[in-house]
Amino acid sequence: MKKQLTTALLFITIISFGQSAIFSFDWEAIKDNDELPQREALWMHDNLTSNELLEVVDLVSALSQPAVAQMLLSYFYLDGSYSRASIMPYMDSLKVRPPDGDGGRIRVAYLVSKLRKELIENEKSSKIYTAEFNDEILEIPEFNKIDINNKIELSFDFQPALVVLEILSEPDINYQNIMSKLNIPQFDELVQHRSQGFYYTPISIERLATCLEIAASTKPLDKLYKYMNPYGLLNLTDVKRNLIQYKEQIIDLTDHEKSISNYINASISPLLPSGAEFSRKVSFYFIDGADGWATANVVALDLNYFKNDYKKLLRLLVHETYHGGQNSVSIIDTTTFAENVEWFVVVLDYLFAEGTATFVAPPVEKTKSEKEDAIYKGIQILEEIYSNTIINYDISATKKLVNKGIANSGPFYWLGAEMSSVILIENGKKELVSLIPFGGIAFFQSYMEAINKSNTTKNMFSKSFTDYIQNLQR
Repeated sequence: MKKQLTTALLFITIISFGQSAIFSFDWEAIKDNDELPQREALWMHDNLTSNELLEVVDLVSALSQPAVAQMLLSYFYLDGSYSRASIMPYMDSLKVRPPDGDGGRIRVAYLVSKLRKELIENEKSSKIYTAEFNDEILEIPEFNKIDINNKIELSFDFQPALVVLEILSEPDINYQNIMSKLNIPQFDELVQHRSQGFYYTPISIERLATCLEIAASTKPLDKLYKYMNPYGLLNLTDVKRNLIQYKEQIIDLTDHEKSISNYINASISPLLPSGAEFSRKVSFYFIDGADGWATANVVALDLNYFKNDYKKLLRLLVHETYHGGQNSVSIIDTTTFAENVEWFVVVLDYLFAEGTATFVAPPVEKTKSEKEDAIYKGIQILEEIYSNTIINYDISATKKLVNKGIANSGPFYWLGAEMSSVILIENGKKELVSLIPFGGIAFFQSYMEAINKSNTTKNMFSKSFTDYIQNLQR
């Protein structure tokens, strides 16, 4: 009986502390108590709303001991968040065992709340990731129906997105059940694409399933991590938090599928050869790493990057579907090169594919100065790749440079778009369209030809690079 009474009193003390000493913040009492971290408590008092204070204290109090929070470090490594500069200092702080009792609870609540606020502000300022839903409604831009190519068929595939929503709608769903639900071809395509080295967090099906399991979990430590890192677990924390809005969005997109498909068709057809003919599904996912991507079999968009920012969503739909058009007319070249030259040619091909797609529909909005900066960086990176493949072969350096040029709609996108613009201005749209089946070498050589005849535009590349391109043959 005495033990039960003691336990009850301890429970009452914790609840009282959470709702009185923390929620109401009797600062005078905290200031007089040298055992409590006053600096951290003051920050919480000054920066958190009453609801935020109550929520974070409840989450931390649900842990058996404040020191359990040290286990949060493993979550950062699981989802790749450990590599983010804003998170690293907090990982160092979380490594240190917090004090037992109320002092430790304040310490953990402070770290969790402060990191959460920083991450939310970072996402709000992002030009790539849309942090929150707003009141925007879906409006299809005007387009010329004459531009529609009836040999191009487009459709939407919501199955991968719906599978994720189904998983996250079931609290504490087990790992085996998740793996069973992920056993569809679309997730095989996702893993194949997202396991490439230029992604900061390569994904396996096991990593995806584990992050989904935690995102759906109601366990105290899992809930605390989701609160602390609101865009973590491969952005699946965001999806869990906005389940209703995402379900409504899929209904909205389904209702407008035909008009969206016609708009995309009319946007890409003028810059594809007239013989372009393909049937393409656009698959919708929820995952971090890229707002859109494409393989030989899938054109994909990750809805968490857009939410209901439909202007941005439509722009990426056009960009990624154009890749499908490129693939449909691409002429397979069996020419073989030495390994170092092959690497260089692969880079030219990638820059060509992303550059022309960016010319048709930029994946993100940039100001004029931002575009100029990206183009300049793209030139620098490409020249370094030339040096590390053709001049002195260094495969390790080359791979790192390629990642810099590609990652997050990188400089290669904008350099290729600028080259496309020069070709169009100097040689005409017919010339640009005729290059689409042939790849990077033909594209770069056409750019060099356009520069040679131009009276106003100067060559962006070094003489050595230019000479090599002009003499490169397939």
